[in-house]
Amino acid sequence: MRNRVFTIALFLSIVTISGTWAQNLPAFPFASGTKHTWASSLWTSPQSSTTEGRYRSNADDFIRPDSYTGVKFNKWFGMTSFLWAGEESSGEMIATAGFATSVKNIYIGAFYSGNFWTGTPVNDYDYGVPATAPNGGVDGRAYNIYKSISTTNGNPPANNFALLIGVFNMGFRLTWRTNYQSFNENDIVTNNQLYKKYQDESGYIAPQIAWAMAKDLTRNGIRPYASIDLVFYRDYNKVEAEGNDLNGVSGTRIGRSLNRFDPSLALGLGGYTLYSKGGFKLSADFDYVLTFNFYDNEYSIVEDGMYKTRKIAGIYSPGTTPYSQHFFVSNQFTPSLSGSWSQDRLALKFKLNLPLSVSTRRYDSMKLDDSNDLIYDGDSYLTDTFIFRPDLRLAMQYKVFPNRLTLNTGARIQATTITTETIQIEAYKENIRIYGQKRYTSKFLNDATGTQFVSRFSIGASFNFSDNFWVEATTGVTNSFGNEGAIDLFASGGLFSFGSILAALKF
Repeated sequence: MRNRVFTIALFLSIVTISGTWAQNLPAFPFASGTKHTWASSLWTSPQSSTTEGRYRSNADDFIRPDSYTGVKFNKWFGMTSFLWAGEESSGEMIATAGFATSVKNIYIGAFYSGNFWTGTPVNDYDYGVPATAPNGGVDGRAYNIYKSISTTNGNPPANNFALLIGVFNMGFRLTWRTNYQSFNENDIVTNNQLYKKYQDESGYIAPQIAWAMAKDLTRNGIRPYASIDLVFYRDYNKVEAEGNDLNGVSGTRIGRSLNRFDPSLALGLGGYTLYSKGGFKLSADFDYVLTFNFYDNEYSIVEDGMYKTRKIAGIYSPGTTPYSQHFFVSNQFTPSLSGSWSQDRLALKFKLNLPLSVSTRRYDSMKLDDSNDLIYDGDSYLTDTFIFRPDLRLAMQYKVFPNRLTLNTGARIQATTITTETIQIEAYKENIRIYGQKRYTSKFLNDATGTQFVSRFSIGASFNFSDNFWVEATTGVTNSFGNEGAIDLFASGGLFSFGSILAALKF
């Protein structure tokens, strides 16, 4: 009977196979308006990733404010991991390392993940006398001459740091994530122009503070948590030419300014057990995330032959429509139901998430009038959006050799997105001498379903070589709906190729 149950469970997982899916390590904040899920807000171990977060290991819990008390050691715990993060970092190898210890009943955990400085742009320069004097420069004088200046490329370095302090069954974690790059030099030449100051920035800086109870408040659960993310996106260029620039204007000019501040607040119940009997347990949970996008940028105008800087509650991006105002707020509610069952060597888990997202976005197209003031021009959009996308996660563990070798499998079925949008358009036109006047308003409803249906299967293993040393691995057999292909033994996508591997020690 036991073998029959194991075969059925394995078959139910395997029916979702097709193609390949690269393991996902969240190495930077998600895009605007999407959820920062608690379970994957920093990182997931190979075991947790394989089982879609259903079976975590000590390598996850040691840096989680709600679970650090479950990591048992006498003196210290340590881990290191490497994974091929194709989806997150355009095919870069990500390294992780963690350490935890206790000092006078105070738990201390530290964590790093990233690819160090891999991908950092290199802005080389030559020091010498240019063939012709640069604009604003002096003939015969030597300068630092840059062929080009960049703070971005296709794969900027992303690095994450976290420090967890646990006391009185509460965890407090400070996380710092960044792929921020900057160039800030004085007295340089580029594009045949001498600049007194040259500043360019790109990337994000994302601190997070998280708190959680690490012990259930009631016999049936309730382990609340809260976190605040402050995500600062930078995309900015400011220069000051020596004398007049190539346009014949002096002063400080804003080349582009697309900075954004995305604060978010996440709250969660932490789970409540509805039913428990024998080896079966059924629980419910609820999560809430509030997210804003705020814009505070600069742009330049020309008055009396000089650049002057002004503010805009939006972005300045040179092009056809360089000026626009923006605002965004999102509320996401995620009720969920999860269950588990175990008997002898076999254990099964599931979780059904029902995320509901309600958001409002404002976009105003603008332009400069004859007095260099910003006015509304063209169409302004006020969009209210409702999104629903159910998500079912399945997992299985089978102890091939109890306390030594465990087979981990996981599957995920994520429905296509159901979206309902109400869009109100306000059109602004010039009316001879009156600018920025609203001429008419239209409103329409847009119902849509997405095309991205996710069906995924993963397999891996955990090897306990001793009570103090173990290894976790996710094999290449991690497949996703929509990508046809055979599974080989040693090639990419094969049983003996590994998307990630982790080693951990505790003493």
